[in-house]
Amino acid sequence: MRPKQIRILVLSICMISAMAAFAGEAADTDLKPVAVAVFKNGLAFVVRDGSVKVVGGEAKIPFVPMATLGSLWVAPKDSGASLEELVAYRYSEQSQAPAATIAQILAANPGKVVTVSYAEKQYTGEIVGLKNGEEKAVEPAAEESTVSPTRVQAPPEFLLLKANGKMVALPVSGLGAVELPADTNVRVEDTIWKSGLRMKVKGSGDHAKLTMAYLEKGIGWTPSYLVTLKDDKSAELTLQSVVTNDVEDIKDAEMFFVVGVPNFAYSNMPSPMALTQTLQALTDMERNGLAARRDQFSNALQGQFLGGAGGGYGPGSPASGELTADFSNGVSELSGAPEEDLFLYSHAGTTLGRGERATYNVFSAPVEIEHIYEWDIADTSRVDAFGNVQNVNGNQNPSDQDNLNRIWHSLRMKNATKFPWTSAPTLVISGTKPIAQDTLPYTPKGASSNLKLTIATDVRSSQQELEVERKSNVPVRPNYRYDLVTVEGTLKLENYKTKDVHLTIHKSLRGEVLSSTDNGKAEKLARGIALDNPSSMIAWDFTLKAGEKKTVTYRYQVYVRQ
Repeated sequence: MRPKQIRILVLSICMISAMAAFAGEAADTDLKPVAVAVFKNGLAFVVRDGSVKVVGGEAKIPFVPMATLGSLWVAPKDSGASLEELVAYRYSEQSQAPAATIAQILAANPGKVVTVSYAEKQYTGEIVGLKNGEEKAVEPAAEESTVSPTRVQAPPEFLLLKANGKMVALPVSGLGAVELPADTNVRVEDTIWKSGLRMKVKGSGDHAKLTMAYLEKGIGWTPSYLVTLKDDKSAELTLQSVVTNDVEDIKDAEMFFVVGVPNFAYSNMPSPMALTQTLQALTDMERNGLAARRDQFSNALQGQFLGGAGGGYGPGSPASGELTADFSNGVSELSGAPEEDLFLYSHAGTTLGRGERATYNVFSAPVEIEHIYEWDIADTSRVDAFGNVQNVNGNQNPSDQDNLNRIWHSLRMKNATKFPWTSAPTLVISGTKPIAQDTLPYTPKGASSNLKLTIATDVRSSQQELEVERKSNVPVRPNYRYDLVTVEGTLKLENYKTKDVHLTIHKSLRGEVLSSTDNGKAEKLARGIALDNPSSMIAWDFTLKAGEKKTVTYRYQVYVRQ
């Protein structure tokens, strides 16, 4: 066989993959997940159930879950049985795997006669061994579940051959083709370190029934909604759950999708039983305040401020003859139940392997909708709560003015279902046409929420504020001089649509509201109530008829420090 053919053969052998055959610690147990409660922040509460073999009052479980601090609990289920001790420990298993390099094949075949090429010469001789470099300590990664550095050998440097009564040392890095005998061993031995649990069980027979529960990171669910518009007053709302599993295999378990605001203060700290850190590392985490820094998991999808970008399609039912799609067809409703301030949707018979993702339809329900048009106007007076004028000479960006005059077309949806609606990205369609995507906020049963669709370009708006009166040297605080300024604001609206629109306007300002037209309701907000200029809000709610022009005015007073 030619050297080139030998090289190809060796490289082909090195690329063969096979399952490793373990011969090490064995434990007779069928402990498996039976219930998994998943949160939107990637945290899961796993409950395992099963039995474990007991020998001499001791039982073993060949794994340790990556539990968070204080969340790992194991309890016997047999009547009269008790758990006396639970120990996390490490054990080794021997493995045989295909050799990955030529050096590994040479090292696995001492005494074999081979022919190797080096520096355009061929050497034939008996393999004595490979000369390795010095040992060095390597810090393990967290997922390797070890508590101390591992001693590993440096890569081999020389191949030692006995040829013609001499010892030849050839640098491994410079070897070319290798000719091997037919009975060459192409597998290598390896030692794999694992972690497990051993326990002392009192009062049980040959097998003890156990329940294990723990919190762990790596399993979470991501909700999303689909709103299918039927007509101007109704739609179909469908909730979908995408589950991401990066930690462990789940088979025929009941899975719960949790809605609410969970509070797990130590979810960022691993349990010492997970064998991932030294005692010093754990105490350092506490000293640095990680234990005290409680994560306020909002259980709301973070960063879902997608805006209200949408197409130019109008809402409503599809026109006659258009292609339609009913995505809620065949969606079976999952059972759900409240648990304190959380709500859990339940999906039975869930099978999902580690590294897999799955989509589950949670429910689909008809909802009543109302098309509303929202104009939220921020304060533009540039006067703070103490009367100080801010950025008087600043140049206003034209886009800022455009933002102030934006009116959003939104859907107001009432939750008449049996479930609360969790915060999630929501896609709105009409037939097969996309309308918009934004975030539907958390909505309890019986409440209503607004979902932004598009900017209403057919409802024009503009605003202006003018000073109409000023009183100087008004006494407010000792040793300070103030002017009391009366401001009149004007809001202009015009509806270019061919139908009436329901319009809501909210205007925030610094100062005290004196008057407003069109039944504007003014409120003094309880923010900085002891300040010179209070926070106020004026709200309007009315119908703007098709083609109608309307002017709304308001007046307020604000103290300006001289």
